[in-house]
Amino acid sequence: MDDTPTLPRLQQSLRRLQYLVGALSTLLLLLAGVTGWLLLQRNAPLHADSISTQRLQVLDDRGVVRVQIGQDANDGDRLSRSAGLLIFDRSGVERGGLSTFEDGSTALALDAPLGMGDARWRDRAGLRVDADGSAQLLLTDNLTRGVVRLHSKGSGGGGMDTFRWDMSNGTLHTRTLTYDGDERSQRAFDL
Repeated sequence: MDDTPTLPRLQQSLRRLQYLVGALSTLLLLLAGVTGWLLLQRNAPLHADSISTQRLQVLDDRGVVRVQIGQDANDGDRLSRSAGLLIFDRSGVERGGLSTFEDGSTALALDAPLGMGDARWRDRAGLRVDADGSAQLLLTDNLTRGVVRLHSKGSGGGGMDTFRWDMSNGTLHTRTLTYDGDERSQRAFDL
């Protein structure tokens, strides 16, 4: 038995090979075109009418988080769980934020740099509005002691408090200025 291919079989195999090469060439050209288009799109501006996510982070050119929008973890160390915008310095340390809290309050806080005062209490300027509508602006020093506070009560009224901390006696002296006058008070605090 002769296994030598006949001319018609060789021609048929050649046609199949030509079709296969043509199809692969077309596929390769299509793949190259899509790759080129995708490379051009990577620098195109992104536009979306809506983005839904649980956390959004903005990084600087070194990859350090500088802004974060999201919600605290359930096991966070804040008094009430919050959602909002946090800002960070060039080393990635939190320097402040704007948040709403689960207890109904909102706050804007600006923090001292790490290493300035007690690391646990770095708020130096804070604006807070409580669930009842009362509000306060508090400035603190690097010893985390209040220096001055503007406050309003949700029910009406308010004023300005200035503080003097007598560390030797454990006494906080407060001077409150209101429209109606000037009050001075003092209370003990734990050293």
